Amino acid sequence: MLFSIPFLAVLVASATASNVIELTSADFDSVIGKGKPGLVEFYAPWCGHCKNLAPTYEDLADAFAGAKDKVVIAKVDADSDKDLAHKYGIKGFPTLKWFDAKGEFEPYESGRDLESLASLYVEPYLFLSGVLCQVILFVSVTSKSGVKSSIKPPPPPPTTVLDVHNFDEVALDDTKNVLVAFT
Repeated sequence: MLFSIPFLAVLVASATASNVIELTSADFDSVIGKGKPGLVEFYAPWCGHCKNLAPTYEDLADAFAGAKDKVVIAKVDADSDKDLAHKYGIKGFPTLKWFDAKGEFEPYESGRDLESLASLYVEPYLFLSGVLCQVILFVSVTSKSGVKSSIKPPPPPPTTVLDVHNFDEVALDDTKNVLVAFT
């Protein structure tokens, strides 16, 4: 029975270990903006949306666990740390912000699923021939930090997108049966 108590203690400790760094006002500035970019969740323990996000955010931190020296995945209890919440303009929970290596931040305003969190994107607009066009640029945690996650990429699509450059080669190939859908 003596051996089971230490084993149980190790089991409990490993089950509660987290790769998400919990920050407070006391240590925030010593971690964020010190040469490593990072994503920070400002949350409240009572918030239902925060509780729903927690397992996904843990998965995100686990995906970047091998690169803790290059990117930070952190959270702040903004309900109890009101000074830090005020400093970063936190008005609701959860609020996610991306911090670059110098500590400059921008809001994260996309999906809360693992793929969206790992692949942050921005939607700039530009004018082409006088027409306002929306261009979606994928800017992932990897591209912002230079660190790859352990998340496996999705499989290639079962279809081929045809354009002016490959239409004749694919659609007019006599050796294949091709169905083209114009959408």
